[in-house]
Amino acid sequence: MVYEKESHRIVDSCVVLLNITSELRGYFLIVAASVLWGTMGILAKFSYEYGVQPATLIALRQIAGFTTLLVVLVLFDRRSLKVEKRDVALLLVLGVFAVSFQRVSYFYSISFTTATVAAILFYTYPVFVNVFAWFFLREKVAFGHLVAIVLTFLGVAFVVRVYDVAALRVNFVGILFGLACSLLFVLYFLLTKRLRSRYAGWTLTLYGDGIGALVLLPVVAVSYSEVVVFPVELWLLILAIAWFPSLLAYVLYSSALKFVRASKGSVLSVIEPLSAAVLSMVFIGERLELLQTLGIAVALAGVVLLFRKSKA
Repeated sequence: MVYEKESHRIVDSCVVLLNITSELRGYFLIVAASVLWGTMGILAKFSYEYGVQPATLIALRQIAGFTTLLVVLVLFDRRSLKVEKRDVALLLVLGVFAVSFQRVSYFYSISFTTATVAAILFYTYPVFVNVFAWFFLREKVAFGHLVAIVLTFLGVAFVVRVYDVAALRVNFVGILFGLACSLLFVLYFLLTKRLRSRYAGWTLTLYGDGIGALVLLPVVAVSYSEVVVFPVELWLLILAIAWFPSLLAYVLYSSALKFVRASKGSVLSVIEPLSAAVLSMVFIGERLELLQTLGIAVALAGVVLLFRKSKA
Protein backbone atom coordinates (compact mmCIF):
# COMPACT_ATOMS: atom_id res chain seq x y z
CA MET A 1 0.00 0.00 0.00
CA VAL A 2 2.83 2.39 0.92
CA TYR A 3 4.63 1.65 -2.36
CA GLU A 4 1.39 2.15 -4.29
CA LYS A 5 0.80 5.58 -2.70
CA GLU A 6 4.41 6.55 -3.35
CA SER A 7 4.16 5.51 -7.00
CA HIS A 8 0.99 7.55 -7.42
CA ARG A 9 2.73 10.55 -5.86
CA ILE A 10 5.65 10.19 -8.25
CA VAL A 11 3.32 9.91 -11.24
CA ASP A 12 1.37 13.00 -10.12
CA SER A 13 4.62 14.94 -9.70
CA CYS A 14 5.74 13.94 -13.19
CA VAL A 15 2.40 15.03 -14.66
CA VAL A 16 2.66 18.42 -12.93
CA LEU A 17 6.26 18.80 -14.14
CA LEU A 18 5.26 17.95 -17.72
CA ASN A 19 2.40 20.47 -17.58
CA ILE A 20 4.76 23.18 -16.31
CA THR A 21 7.28 22.33 -19.02
CA SER A 22 4.59 22.49 -21.72
CA GLU A 23 3.31 25.82 -20.40
CA LEU A 24 6.84 27.25 -20.36
CA ARG A 25 7.25 26.08 -23.95
CA GLY A 26 4.05 27.95 -24.82
CA TYR A 27 5.30 31.12 -23.13
CA PHE A 28 8.59 30.87 -25.02
CA LEU A 29 6.78 30.51 -28.35
CA ILE A 30 4.57 33.53 -27.63
CA VAL A 31 7.58 35.64 -26.70
CA ALA A 32 9.36 34.52 -29.89
CA ALA A 33 6.30 35.38 -32.00
CA SER A 34 5.95 38.78 -30.31
CA VAL A 35 9.60 39.61 -30.95
CA LEU A 36 9.17 38.65 -34.60
CA TRP A 37 6.09 40.89 -34.84
CA GLY A 38 8.19 43.65 -33.31
CA THR A 39 10.62 43.48 -36.24
CA MET A 40 7.90 44.51 -38.72
CA GLY A 41 8.47 48.23 -38.28
CA ILE A 42 12.25 47.94 -38.46
CA LEU A 43 12.13 45.93 -41.69
CA ALA A 44 9.69 48.49 -43.11
CA LYS A 45 12.00 51.37 -42.19
CA PHE A 46 14.92 49.60 -43.88
CA SER A 47 12.73 49.09 -46.97
CA TYR A 48 11.76 52.77 -47.13
CA GLU A 49 15.44 53.66 -47.51
CA TYR A 50 15.25 52.15 -51.02
CA GLY A 51 12.40 54.50 -51.96
CA VAL A 52 9.54 51.99 -51.95
CA GLN A 53 6.10 53.35 -51.01
CA PRO A 54 4.18 51.74 -48.10
CA ALA A 55 1.26 50.64 -50.32
CA THR A 56 3.63 49.00 -52.82
CA LEU A 57 5.55 47.33 -50.02
CA ILE A 58 2.37 45.88 -48.51
CA ALA A 59 1.09 44.72 -51.91
CA LEU A 60 4.32 42.84 -52.62
CA ARG A 61 4.43 41.47 -49.08
CA GLN A 62 0.89 40.09 -49.45
CA ILE A 63 1.63 38.58 -52.86
CA ALA A 64 4.72 36.88 -51.42
CA GLY A 65 2.86 35.66 -48.33
CA PHE A 66 -0.14 34.42 -50.32
CA THR A 67 2.05 32.58 -52.86
CA THR A 68 4.15 30.93 -50.16
CA LEU A 69 1.13 29.79 -48.13
CA LEU A 70 -0.74 28.62 -51.24
CA VAL A 71 2.15 26.35 -52.27
CA VAL A 72 2.40 24.91 -48.75
CA LEU A 73 -1.34 24.20 -48.49
CA VAL A 74 -1.57 22.70 -51.99
CA LEU A 75 1.23 20.32 -51.09
CA PHE A 76 0.22 19.42 -47.54
CA ASP A 77 -3.37 20.43 -46.72
CA ARG A 78 -5.66 20.98 -49.70
CA ARG A 79 -8.74 20.78 -47.50
CA SER A 80 -7.83 24.21 -46.13
CA LEU A 81 -8.45 25.71 -49.58
CA LYS A 82 -12.21 25.02 -49.49
CA VAL A 83 -14.66 27.72 -48.42
CA GLU A 84 -18.46 27.85 -48.37
CA LYS A 85 -20.38 30.19 -50.68
CA ARG A 86 -22.18 31.80 -47.75
CA ASP A 87 -18.83 33.06 -46.41
CA VAL A 88 -17.52 34.65 -49.62
CA ALA A 89 -18.88 38.10 -48.72
CA LEU A 90 -17.30 37.97 -45.26
CA LEU A 91 -13.98 36.86 -46.74
CA LEU A 92 -14.11 39.78 -49.19
CA VAL A 93 -14.63 42.23 -46.32
CA LEU A 94 -11.83 40.50 -44.41
CA GLY A 95 -9.39 40.73 -47.31
CA VAL A 96 -10.22 44.27 -48.46
CA PHE A 97 -10.68 46.15 -45.19
CA ALA A 98 -9.44 44.03 -42.29
CA VAL A 99 -6.25 42.88 -44.02
CA SER A 100 -5.36 45.11 -46.97
CA PHE A 101 -6.40 48.56 -45.70
CA GLN A 102 -5.43 47.71 -42.12
CA ARG A 103 -1.86 46.81 -43.08
CA VAL A 104 -1.49 49.74 -45.44
CA SER A 105 -2.56 52.03 -42.58
CA TYR A 106 0.02 50.44 -40.29
CA PHE A 107 2.87 50.84 -42.77
CA TYR A 108 1.93 54.47 -43.49
CA SER A 109 1.89 55.07 -39.73
CA ILE A 110 5.44 53.70 -39.56
CA SER A 111 6.41 55.91 -42.49
CA PHE A 112 5.02 59.13 -40.96
CA THR A 113 6.00 58.44 -37.32
CA THR A 114 8.28 55.76 -35.88
CA ALA A 115 8.11 51.99 -35.56
CA THR A 116 7.57 52.35 -31.80
CA VAL A 117 4.74 54.89 -32.03
CA ALA A 118 3.00 52.82 -34.74
CA ALA A 119 3.19 49.67 -32.59
CA ILE A 120 1.78 51.43 -29.53
CA LEU A 121 -1.05 53.00 -31.54
CA PHE A 122 -1.91 49.59 -32.98
CA TYR A 123 -2.16 48.12 -29.49
CA THR A 124 -5.05 50.41 -28.63
CA TYR A 125 -7.32 47.92 -30.44
CA PRO A 126 -8.52 46.22 -27.19
CA VAL A 127 -10.01 49.58 -26.22
CA PHE A 128 -12.07 49.72 -29.41
CA VAL A 129 -13.08 46.06 -29.03
CA ASN A 130 -14.50 46.85 -25.58
CA VAL A 131 -16.22 50.02 -26.79
CA PHE A 132 -17.83 48.01 -29.59
CA ALA A 133 -19.00 45.40 -27.08
CA TRP A 134 -20.56 48.07 -24.87
CA PHE A 135 -22.43 49.94 -27.60
CA PHE A 136 -23.43 47.13 -29.95
CA LEU A 137 -23.44 43.97 -27.82
CA ARG A 138 -24.81 45.73 -24.73
CA GLU A 139 -22.14 44.32 -22.43
CA LYS A 140 -21.88 45.93 -19.00
CA VAL A 141 -19.29 48.65 -18.44
CA ALA A 142 -17.03 47.63 -15.56
CA PHE A 143 -15.01 50.14 -13.56
CA GLY A 144 -11.84 48.16 -14.29
CA HIS A 145 -12.42 48.59 -18.02
CA LEU A 146 -12.76 52.35 -17.66
CA VAL A 147 -9.54 52.56 -15.65
CA ALA A 148 -7.76 50.45 -18.29
CA ILE A 149 -8.99 52.67 -21.13
CA VAL A 150 -7.93 55.85 -19.34
CA LEU A 151 -4.47 54.36 -18.70
CA THR A 152 -4.14 53.24 -22.33
CA PHE A 153 -4.99 56.59 -23.87
CA LEU A 154 -3.03 58.53 -21.26
CA GLY A 155 0.02 56.43 -22.12
CA VAL A 156 -0.59 56.85 -25.87
CA ALA A 157 -0.85 60.62 -25.39
CA PHE A 158 2.65 60.64 -23.90
CA VAL A 159 4.02 58.32 -26.60
CA VAL A 160 2.81 60.60 -29.41
CA ARG A 161 4.14 63.61 -27.46
CA VAL A 162 0.84 65.42 -27.06
CA TYR A 163 2.70 67.82 -24.78
CA ASP A 164 4.81 69.00 -27.76
CA VAL A 165 2.50 70.84 -30.18
CA ALA A 166 5.14 71.08 -32.92
CA ALA A 167 5.91 67.35 -32.80
CA LEU A 168 2.20 66.50 -32.65
CA ARG A 169 1.57 68.60 -35.77
CA VAL A 170 4.40 66.86 -37.65
CA ASN A 171 3.27 63.35 -36.66
CA PHE A 172 -0.48 64.01 -36.88
CA VAL A 173 -1.03 62.12 -40.17
CA GLY A 174 0.94 59.13 -38.89
CA ILE A 175 -1.10 59.12 -35.67
CA LEU A 176 -4.34 59.07 -37.68
CA PHE A 177 -3.05 56.15 -39.76
CA GLY A 178 -2.07 54.30 -36.56
CA LEU A 179 -5.53 54.74 -35.01
CA ALA A 180 -7.17 53.74 -38.31
CA CYS A 181 -5.08 50.57 -38.30
CA SER A 182 -6.23 49.81 -34.76
CA LEU A 183 -9.90 50.33 -35.69
CA LEU A 184 -9.59 48.14 -38.78
CA PHE A 185 -7.97 45.42 -36.66
CA VAL A 186 -11.15 45.37 -34.56
CA LEU A 187 -12.95 44.39 -37.77
CA TYR A 188 -10.32 41.69 -38.34
CA PHE A 189 -10.80 40.49 -34.75
CA LEU A 190 -14.60 40.24 -35.12
CA LEU A 191 -14.54 38.58 -38.54
CA THR A 192 -11.94 35.96 -37.64
CA LYS A 193 -13.75 35.29 -34.36
CA ARG A 194 -16.87 34.47 -36.39
CA LEU A 195 -15.13 32.49 -39.16
CA ARG A 196 -12.71 30.47 -37.01
CA SER A 197 -15.55 28.13 -36.00
CA ARG A 198 -15.65 26.89 -39.62
CA TYR A 199 -12.13 27.44 -40.97
CA ALA A 200 -8.55 26.93 -39.92
CA GLY A 201 -6.42 30.00 -39.32
CA TRP A 202 -4.39 29.14 -42.41
CA THR A 203 -7.49 29.39 -44.59
CA LEU A 204 -8.34 32.85 -43.31
CA THR A 205 -4.73 33.99 -43.70
CA LEU A 206 -4.57 32.63 -47.25
CA TYR A 207 -7.76 34.30 -48.47
CA GLY A 208 -7.13 37.47 -46.49
CA ASP A 209 -3.71 37.91 -48.09
CA GLY A 210 -4.94 36.76 -51.51
CA ILE A 211 -7.90 39.14 -51.66
CA GLY A 212 -5.80 41.92 -50.17
CA ALA A 213 -3.13 41.34 -52.83
CA LEU A 214 -5.77 41.59 -55.60
CA VAL A 215 -7.05 44.87 -54.16
CA LEU A 216 -3.54 46.35 -54.13
CA LEU A 217 -2.54 44.90 -57.51
CA PRO A 218 -3.25 48.25 -59.29
CA VAL A 219 -0.65 49.85 -56.98
CA VAL A 220 1.96 47.37 -58.23
CA ALA A 221 0.84 47.92 -61.84
CA VAL A 222 1.25 51.70 -61.54
CA SER A 223 4.72 51.35 -60.02
CA TYR A 224 5.73 48.41 -62.25
CA SER A 225 8.66 50.27 -63.83
CA GLU A 226 10.12 50.83 -60.35
CA VAL A 227 9.33 47.34 -59.05
CA VAL A 228 11.21 45.52 -61.83
CA VAL A 229 14.43 47.36 -60.98
CA PHE A 230 14.23 46.88 -57.20
CA PRO A 231 17.64 45.83 -55.85
CA VAL A 232 18.12 42.33 -54.45
CA GLU A 233 18.43 43.76 -50.93
CA LEU A 234 14.94 45.24 -51.12
CA TRP A 235 13.44 41.97 -52.40
CA LEU A 236 15.08 40.17 -49.48
CA LEU A 237 13.47 42.66 -47.08
CA ILE A 238 10.07 42.13 -48.72
CA LEU A 239 10.40 38.36 -48.39
CA ALA A 240 11.60 38.75 -44.80
CA ILE A 241 8.49 40.80 -43.95
CA ALA A 242 6.25 38.22 -45.63
CA TRP A 243 7.88 35.20 -43.98
CA PHE A 244 9.14 36.13 -40.52
CA PRO A 245 6.93 38.72 -38.74
CA SER A 246 3.95 37.41 -40.70
CA LEU A 247 3.81 33.68 -41.45
CA LEU A 248 6.44 32.37 -39.00
CA ALA A 249 5.17 34.52 -36.14
CA TYR A 250 1.64 33.22 -36.79
CA VAL A 251 2.89 29.61 -36.74
CA LEU A 252 4.68 30.16 -33.43
CA TYR A 253 1.72 31.90 -31.80
CA SER A 254 -0.78 29.29 -33.02
CA SER A 255 1.49 26.52 -31.75
CA ALA A 256 1.79 28.25 -28.37
CA LEU A 257 -1.98 28.21 -27.86
CA LYS A 258 -1.78 24.41 -27.66
CA PHE A 259 0.05 24.84 -24.34
CA VAL A 260 -1.21 28.23 -23.07
CA ARG A 261 -4.72 29.63 -22.78
CA ALA A 262 -5.60 32.34 -25.30
CA SER A 263 -6.18 34.89 -22.52
CA LYS A 264 -2.61 34.48 -21.26
CA GLY A 265 -1.33 34.53 -24.83
CA SER A 266 -3.02 37.88 -25.43
CA VAL A 267 -1.42 39.40 -22.34
CA LEU A 268 2.03 38.12 -23.27
CA SER A 269 1.69 39.40 -26.84
CA VAL A 270 2.10 42.99 -25.57
CA ILE A 271 5.80 42.17 -25.67
CA GLU A 272 5.49 43.10 -29.37
CA PRO A 273 5.51 46.91 -28.91
CA LEU A 274 8.21 46.58 -26.24
CA SER A 275 10.40 44.58 -28.61
CA ALA A 276 9.62 47.09 -31.38
CA ALA A 277 10.85 49.91 -29.14
CA VAL A 278 14.04 48.12 -28.08
CA LEU A 279 14.91 46.82 -31.55
CA SER A 280 14.20 50.24 -33.09
CA MET A 281 16.67 51.86 -30.71
CA VAL A 282 19.30 49.23 -31.41
CA PHE A 283 19.03 48.87 -35.19
CA ILE A 284 17.64 52.15 -36.57
CA GLY A 285 18.63 54.59 -33.86
CA GLU A 286 15.17 55.67 -32.74
CA ARG A 287 15.25 57.50 -29.44
CA LEU A 288 12.51 58.01 -26.89
CA GLU A 289 12.09 60.86 -24.45
CA LEU A 290 11.56 60.05 -20.79
CA LEU A 291 7.85 60.88 -20.97
CA GLN A 292 7.47 58.67 -24.05
CA THR A 293 9.06 55.77 -22.18
CA LEU A 294 6.70 56.40 -19.27
CA GLY A 295 3.83 56.52 -21.76
CA ILE A 296 4.73 53.09 -23.15
CA ALA A 297 4.66 51.61 -19.64
CA VAL A 298 1.30 53.25 -18.80
CA ALA A 299 -0.32 52.33 -22.15
CA LEU A 300 0.77 48.70 -21.94
CA ALA A 301 -0.40 48.51 -18.33
CA GLY A 302 -3.82 49.60 -19.55
CA VAL A 303 -3.80 47.07 -22.39
CA VAL A 304 -2.79 44.23 -20.05
CA LEU A 305 -5.55 45.24 -17.65
CA LEU A 306 -8.05 45.22 -20.53
CA PHE A 307 -6.95 41.77 -21.64
CA ARG A 308 -7.32 40.44 -18.10
CA LYS A 309 -10.71 42.07 -17.49
CA SER A 310 -12.30 41.38 -20.87
CA LYS A 311 -14.34 38.23 -21.40
CA ALA A 312 -13.12 38.23 -25.00
